Amino acid sequence: MKFHSVSALLILLLTSISYSQGGWVKITDPQNAVSNYTTIFPYAGASFIDINDDDLIDIHAAPRVIFMNQGNGNFTRAADLNFTPLVGIAGSSWADLDNDGDNDCVVSCTPSRVFFNNGNGIFSNGTHLFPGLAAYGSWACAIGDYNEDRMPDVFLTHAEMFHPGSQEEPCRFYFQPDTVLGIYMQVSGYPFLQNLSSYTNPYWSDYDMDGDMDLFVASGPVDGIGAPDPCYKNMKIELGIDTLYPMTNELFAQQNQDGQCYNFIDYDNDGDFDLCITNYFSIPTRLYRNDNGIYTQLSTPFTNATTNIANCWGDYDNDGDLDVIITNDNAPTRYFRNDGGTFIYLPGGLSTPTATNGAVNGDYDNDGDLDVFFNGVGNNGNNSSVGLFRNDTAAGNRKWVNIKLTGTFSNRSALGAIIRIKSTINGAPFWQMREVNAQNSFQGQNDLRVHFGLGESSIIDSLIIKWPKGLTEKYTNVNVNSFYTATEGQGLQEIVIGINQISSEIPLSYSLFQNFPNPFNPATKIRFSIPRSEDNPETVKLEIFNALGKNIETLTDRELAPGIYEYEWNAINFPSGVYFYRLNTGKFTETKKMILLK
Repeated sequence: MKFHSVSALLILLLTSISYSQGGWVKITDPQNAVSNYTTIFPYAGASFIDINDDDLIDIHAAPRVIFMNQGNGNFTRAADLNFTPLVGIAGSSWADLDNDGDNDCVVSCTPSRVFFNNGNGIFSNGTHLFPGLAAYGSWACAIGDYNEDRMPDVFLTHAEMFHPGSQEEPCRFYFQPDTVLGIYMQVSGYPFLQNLSSYTNPYWSDYDMDGDMDLFVASGPVDGIGAPDPCYKNMKIELGIDTLYPMTNELFAQQNQDGQCYNFIDYDNDGDFDLCITNYFSIPTRLYRNDNGIYTQLSTPFTNATTNIANCWGDYDNDGDLDVIITNDNAPTRYFRNDGGTFIYLPGGLSTPTATNGAVNGDYDNDGDLDVFFNGVGNNGNNSSVGLFRNDTAAGNRKWVNIKLTGTFSNRSALGAIIRIKSTINGAPFWQMREVNAQNSFQGQNDLRVHFGLGESSIIDSLIIKWPKGLTEKYTNVNVNSFYTATEGQGLQEIVIGINQISSEIPLSYSLFQNFPNPFNPATKIRFSIPRSEDNPETVKLEIFNALGKNIETLTDRELAPGIYEYEWNAINFPSGVYFYRLNTGKFTETKKMILLK
């Protein structure tokens, strides 16, 4: 069957509309639970996190709301985390605290809470394991493994005068001794654990790439003057003991800040970590270029602004360098594209009509580009900008790779691992680098999976993983447009998400089979075959259209090896009617009709 020209025009118009919105489309379908999310919290973060280990990232909107990803572009709302927040400030940090194979949650709020994942999306309150935490008010939190003992540690900040209903206290720092599993003890002796201040967001990052995670505590005094933020170098590698030394030589540690969000990222792809600090009204936002340990402050389109909150980095256009989204609690969000180290503000790029605070990214629909979720309404109280924005056209057809890391000797979430890849983009070979973190935005975190944009690269020449415990593993000739799992000491494995290869038999021809059952309610299976050809693996696109010819879902758009595949499409959120599914490989196109009866 061929689509009528009017249907083709509709598809073209929809694509154009999507592009005119900067490449992202806000999810507004009322049958998709995430579109109904609202909040009254002025300062609140979010996290993209795989809660039930199904390779579909879910969403936690701090402090309590959880949306579970159903794998068809839709979310259902799960039971809220079981506690009652007292004030409108909340964040979270997610990682596998107990190394049992699922991600647990620390919630910064008044009161603060720790929830352990039982492996089925049901959470147990484990706050009692953290001495004195039950009534503690905190602004933000970060999980890291500062002493490299495989057991993740927890840091929470307290912003003086911002937590009514709780006692004024310094920050809290908990570690889990490897000899007493399940018991958390408090670290003491540091000024930020003894003195009150306007501590906002903590961050763990191996900024000097020496093998241990360093600590950075954003502190926004909002006094018109600013002050140096607490920045501490981890001396585990140098001295062999668990201790943090205050930084004094680095420019960013010497200067006054009004700190809200730290991110160590390699924006210029030169193999070291640069730094972006979003500051509030006392100090403009700052970007520092790292030149062999010497930091130089740069001027960019986003460093002349104040009252900024989050800096959320990702290769949103998949061209091989990191772009940034900047939120502001008094103004719309702005997106700045990185063009080879130079940043360009795109007035027609991703934006929000009103202020937001928390911004996080992740590929929730597993189509190879980074989507964005916003939380927190800022000072204007308007919640029209919070919610999920799907990346439809910002990345174009540029290549990508996505890698999930699992530690064995290191902490299971691989916090602190550094991944480097080499590929050829625009005719030149160069390296990109990422670090796995459980806090890399304002009061929240991006997906723990690592995403790289690859431009027009046809292959990844080298992929190198440096695990927190020191093991370095190298892989060559890695396929692009693929999802991988990397397990420490056990290798790299490509995985297919959503589509299952059901037979190792190599077909003789392309085929798109009739879905079964048909009619169906609410799910049906779509099967197709890809033969061997000179272009294997080749890009395969499987799409669903409604009776008007509108693309309502893309089930896959990625390279597949020869084989017989099957996809189960769940239409629980769609009305009864006639639908069409189309397979397109560039060499083969076929469309079939199916009927949904409810």
